[in-house]
Amino acid sequence: MKSKVLILSNPLNHEGGVVNYYNLFFRHFKSEEFELKHQSIGSRDWVFYYSILKIVLYPFFYFYDMLKLFVNLSIDRKIKIVQVSPSLIPVSLIRDALPVIMAKILGKKVVVFFRGWRVETYDRISNSKLLSYLFNSVYQKNTNPVVLANSFKNSLIALRENQGKEIFVTTTAINKNDILKSTKDVGKVINVLFLGRIEDLKGVSEIIEAICILNEHKKIDDFKFTFVGHENELGYTKNLKQKLKDHNVPKEKVNFKGRITGKNKFNQYAIHDLYLLPTYTEGCPTSVLEALASGLFCITTPVGALEEIIKPHENGLLIRVKNVTDIINALEICASNKALLNNKAKISKEAIEKFEITNICREFDQFYKSIHI
Repeated sequence: MKSKVLILSNPLNHEGGVVNYYNLFFRHFKSEEFELKHQSIGSRDWVFYYSILKIVLYPFFYFYDMLKLFVNLSIDRKIKIVQVSPSLIPVSLIRDALPVIMAKILGKKVVVFFRGWRVETYDRISNSKLLSYLFNSVYQKNTNPVVLANSFKNSLIALRENQGKEIFVTTTAINKNDILKSTKDVGKVINVLFLGRIEDLKGVSEIIEAICILNEHKKIDDFKFTFVGHENELGYTKNLKQKLKDHNVPKEKVNFKGRITGKNKFNQYAIHDLYLLPTYTEGCPTSVLEALASGLFCITTPVGALEEIIKPHENGLLIRVKNVTDIINALEICASNKALLNNKAKISKEAIEKFEITNICREFDQFYKSIHI
C-alpha cells in the first residue's frame, strides 16, 4: 500500500507558476512507494479580479481549508508527508504557518517548498531576532526545506543556529513533449516575446518605456514585441496601450494577445526569436525554462534561480532590475549580433536535458524516500 504525499497549493485551476508546475508534476509523478494527493488552500480563481470580494471571502476559504486539512490528516492514515509551497512574502508565510504546525502536531513529515523569494522579506526576517525565531521554529525546525536556487539554500542556512537537515535544491520544470522548437533563423526584424502576468512586478512598465525610447530614437524597426498573459488588475493593459499611443509607437510593433494556454502557448515561443523578462523578483520562472527549451535566447534579470540558469552570451543576457537602459542595450546587442539568437538547437538541447519534468519527478521520489523513514 502506497503512502500519500498531501500537497497544498492554490486550486489547480488558478493562475500562476506554482499551479502550472503542480499540474505538470501531478501528471508525471510515478512512484512505487508514494501517491500524490492535492488540497486547495487560498483564494479561488473566480474572485481573482475582485480585490475587495477576495479580501472579504478569504477568511472563510481559509477556515474551511484548515478544517478540511485537519479532518484529512486525522482520518487518512496513509498521509505521511505534507508539502506546502510558500513564497518568501508575508501573506504566504502567514497562510502556510498553520498547516505546517498542524502537520507537525499530527506527526506528519513536512516539506516546505519555497517557490518564490523576496529579498526584502528575507532581510526583514534576518535582521529581527523575533522574526528569525518564529520563521525557524515554523519553517526550519523539524521540516524538510526545498528551494529553487543555491543562493536560497545558503540564505536559509545562514538563518539557522544549527544547520540541521540538508536542504534539497531543485528547479521548476518543462515537459519536452509540449515543446515546439523554434528553428528558423532570425530575419530582419527580431520578434520579441514576453509571457507572464502583465504587471509592474514582471518588468512590463520598463519594457513599455524601452519601446517608447526605441521608437523615439528611430530604432523600433529592428523589433516587434508580443505580450502574452493576463493582466494583474483590470485596466492595466489599457493604460499601457495608451502610453504607446501617446508616444506614437506604431500599432503593428506591439501586440497584446491576452492569456494563451496549451499548444497555442508553446507555439508563441516557436514563432518568436527572443524572450524578454525583466522581472523584479522570482523563484525559478517556468516561462524562462520553456523559452530556453524552445531554443530562445533570453534577456532577464539576475533574481532567484535566473542567475544560475542564464549563461551570458550563451543562452541569454542578464540585466539590472528596473533598468530601462539595460533593456535597450541588451536588445541592441542582439540586433547587432543575431548569431546569439540563431544558436537555438544548443540552447534547446541543454534546457531539455536539465529541466525535463520526468527527471524532476524522479529526484522528488528519491527525496520523499529519504525523509519517509
